[in-house]
Amino acid sequence: MKKREQGILYLVIPCFNEEEVLEETARELDQAMSAMIGDGIISSESRIVFVDDGSRDRTWEIISRWARSRPLFAAIGLQANAGHQNALYAGLMEVRTCCHMAISMDADLQDDPALLPDMVKRFYEGNDIVYAVRRSRNGEGLFKRASAFVFYRFMAAMGAGIPKDCGDFRLMSRQAMEALSLFGENRPFLRGLIPLLGFPSAQVFFDRRPRRGGKSKYSLKNMVGFAMDGLISFSAKPVHMILAAGIFLFLAAGTWLLFHIGNEPGTREVIAAIWAATGLLLTGMGVMGQYIVRIWQGQTGRPRYLLKDMIGVGGDKDSI
Repeated sequence: MKKREQGILYLVIPCFNEEEVLEETARELDQAMSAMIGDGIISSESRIVFVDDGSRDRTWEIISRWARSRPLFAAIGLQANAGHQNALYAGLMEVRTCCHMAISMDADLQDDPALLPDMVKRFYEGNDIVYAVRRSRNGEGLFKRASAFVFYRFMAAMGAGIPKDCGDFRLMSRQAMEALSLFGENRPFLRGLIPLLGFPSAQVFFDRRPRRGGKSKYSLKNMVGFAMDGLISFSAKPVHMILAAGIFLFLAAGTWLLFHIGNEPGTREVIAAIWAATGLLLTGMGVMGQYIVRIWQGQTGRPRYLLKDMIGVGGDKDSI
């Protein structure tokens, strides 16, 4: 790879039904990227790549039109909704041979484009991964802030090495993206996978901004599912906790019997013991089932995503 100066930067932006915010997002990112190109920070071959994750609105129509008419823009369309993490993964995999570095960010402009020059600077200093850490979440509601706080601390307690308060706003070098391509997860949890790559990394800090338009696609159900994906993918502690609870319940029941030999057990005690044992069994079966589902999904060999079209992605690959 050439000396780290004036590298080619690709912004990778997953989109799902984002037509309400796309115009403002494109305008702000265009200004940020054009300024960086004008200042000689990045190459003029850099691109803003929108990844349409099977949107049902006009998202693909808008971004494909930009990709055909505006040199700085590119578009990747997926055949069907693959989920945020797979859409982001698809974008990184499709651009990795065309750029020296890629920065992933959300389409709602809560990730501040003003941070892009600092992230590129850290790349030029020799870091292959640069995390954008949320210093504050003033642009989010109380529930979202509380759930995010609990999520990162819970994942840390479960042994998953996820940098605290880091979302998917990050820079990755081409080498880091190539390494990521070797991982075979069917449902990639990128926030946990990327730290496992082991490349030199740095952090920059920013204040989370309010969403500029549209609605968040992460419902409570989606957030719980996202947390489950991260937990099941990177920690065996739930299984260990169920085992410990089973041992504790067995010892507690044995102790209770020793102290009540000869006594007729009451109906409430019997019902409580049955409910406790049944609840523990069902919980254990559910946890084990989640791990088995992941194994089954991995063994099916189904692709993580299917491309519908790709416009404006490419360049002189021999120069990378």
